[in-house]
Amino acid sequence: MRTKLNGLLTLLLAFVVHISYAQDKTITGTVTDADGLPLPGVNIVVEGTSTGTQTDFDGNYAISAREGQTLLFTYIGQRPASRPVGSGNVINVQMVEDTQALEEVVVTAQGIKREKKALGYSVTSVGADQIENRSEGDVARVLNGKAAGVQITSGGGTSGSGTNVTIRGFSSFSGSNQALFIVDGVPFSNDTNSPGNFLDGNPAPSRFLDLDPNNIANVEVLKGLAATTLYGTLGRNGVILITTKAGAGQVGPKKTEITVSQSVFTNEFASLPDYQQKFGNGFDQSFGWFFSNWGPSFERDGVSGWGNQAAIDDQGTLLHPYASSAFLNPGGPNTGTSALAQQFANQRYDWRPYNSVEEFMAPGRTLNTSVNIAGASEDGNTTFNANIGYLDEEGFTPGNSLNRFNFSVGGQSKLSNKFSVQATANYARSDVKSSSHCS
Repeated sequence: MRTKLNGLLTLLLAFVVHISYAQDKTITGTVTDADGLPLPGVNIVVEGTSTGTQTDFDGNYAISAREGQTLLFTYIGQRPASRPVGSGNVINVQMVEDTQALEEVVVTAQGIKREKKALGYSVTSVGADQIENRSEGDVARVLNGKAAGVQITSGGGTSGSGTNVTIRGFSSFSGSNQALFIVDGVPFSNDTNSPGNFLDGNPAPSRFLDLDPNNIANVEVLKGLAATTLYGTLGRNGVILITTKAGAGQVGPKKTEITVSQSVFTNEFASLPDYQQKFGNGFDQSFGWFFSNWGPSFERDGVSGWGNQAAIDDQGTLLHPYASSAFLNPGGPNTGTSALAQQFANQRYDWRPYNSVEEFMAPGRTLNTSVNIAGASEDGNTTFNANIGYLDEEGFTPGNSLNRFNFSVGGQSKLSNKFSVQATANYARSDVKSSSHCS
């Protein structure tokens, strides 16, 4: 009796195992990207098990799974995809690009994208979150401290002053050492404009002011020689690749979005040095119209006293500098007296120390407004992006201001699985002023 029972149990166990194995089947398929191109090396795992495989060079795969289980597809730069196993034996997957994982993929040159860990040279990536809504309207100054090995020097503290960017050190004594800027695949001139004259006091801005930091999607800093070789001699000083939001459009379904951002900043000088209060401007205890503080003493008597100066009268006053000969005929001997000389003619002031620096400076402010419109067609094959920006900056010196208007528009359209077209246009108009006159 016991023998018969053991035989029945063995038969029943074999029947259960046979049913279990009968439920397993081979699932095949092809994995492609958003453009329909095959993706090799996609990881495929049966969730909850150790069973897994990868796609081959043509994006094909084969894996064993049971009905009711779930296949998980993962790939760098693509969103994970899950597919349940049903009654069919074929599961094809088209993966969607993951914009949050783009930091793992960088633009190396000429729009070529590569995985950062696969590169043999140094590339520094700066995302939009590190650039937008900053107090500086100059892109180069915004990058300061965010890219290792990049030296950024500003021509002055006033609004709109020029900026110099050096990546690989100084390679020329007479030529330019600035890095090459590429904006949406087009070389961008980073020359410094001609400065204004002494009377107007206009600073010398650089072309970096033409770019709106709020309209930048990402920045790639190429420092190695191997990274810049595709740009020839232009890239010998390093290359900074800038992709605007208008040029970073990705094909895919997306609803139209309107983003409005506005920021308000105040700026003022942090500290001032301690100035001596004993001698005025001049040199060797002699008065002079130049920047030096070793002129006559503010005391009348003594070898260095102001009583020995012909320019200072007995009442301890001297002629206003704007009424001096240096301002009488700024355009030449026959151009007539300047308006400043006429305004301050015969005016005099006391020879004594003034707190001119503290009274000259004043808190400034920066108003930055940006409007971005992005969307796509219903089928996701065409995307567009438009950005409007306005910067109104007032410096901490009287009369110093910067006004800039930016407009950019771009789009991308997928014609087929192998062809797509993309176009961008950027427009900028800026006005820099710095007319600061002392009286």
